[in-house]
Amino acid sequence: MELRVGATFRSKLVEEQGAVRNQMIRWLDRYFPEFTQVFPSFGKMALAVLEYTLFPSDLAGKELEEVLALYRQSEGLQSPQRPKAR
Repeated sequence: MELRVGATFRSKLVEEQGAVRNQMIRWLDRYFPEFTQVFPSFGKMALAVLEYTLFPSDLAGKELEEVLALYRQSEGLQSPQRPKAR
């Protein structure tokens, strides 16, 4: 019985995860189309970019070191990749 409940719960979680991922992709296509060219998947660096520089205009006029310092504030991301940040 518990296995069936667990399998159903997992199925619902996977479905919700897909819906959220699709919403993120739709939003990115609209406001930040370059994002998917630089970050093909939603890893730690990609999520840090979305957390601290939500729109491309947030990056405008900032030096590379400023951007890297912002991303270092993200949990689990101690050394962000310079090429990706550039």
